[in-house]
Amino acid sequence: MIGNQITGLPMTEAIRQMQFSSKKAATRIKHSLVWARKNAMFQKEMNPDNMFIKLARVGKGKYRKRLDPKARGRYGIIRVPYAHMKYVVWEKQKDEVPVGRNAEERALLAGGNALPRRDVKGFKLYNKAWMPLNERKPVINPKPYYNW
Repeated sequence: MIGNQITGLPMTEAIRQMQFSSKKAATRIKHSLVWARKNAMFQKEMNPDNMFIKLARVGKGKYRKRLDPKARGRYGIIRVPYAHMKYVVWEKQKDEVPVGRNAEERALLAGGNALPRRDVKGFKLYNKAWMPLNERKPVINPKPYYNW
């Protein structure tokens, strides 16, 4: 939900939205947006007034396993889930209009290969950002019974 909330916004407006949001993840996302803005300014030499968020996607992360000690020397395994969020920061040109928020425009952005590559030490972008399924796609070969 937060990814859809800040997609297409200017960078300063997205940071302001996270500053006043009451959601738990908003503070972490605000800090990562500030970090992304700083790196875009110094490494890609972008103007902070023209920056906007072209894509913001949330995905599942890896699970960290921990031991759960129990009585009589037994133990269990706790799986702690993690998540990650990917941003595509873009610089608005003079005649360019920022990205809209409808699903069709976001789907067009996912198919393009013009995403900028961030050269930050310790950060490698191996996978594309996750995009939701197209809801207009017809169901081919539906099962004859319910699936629950």
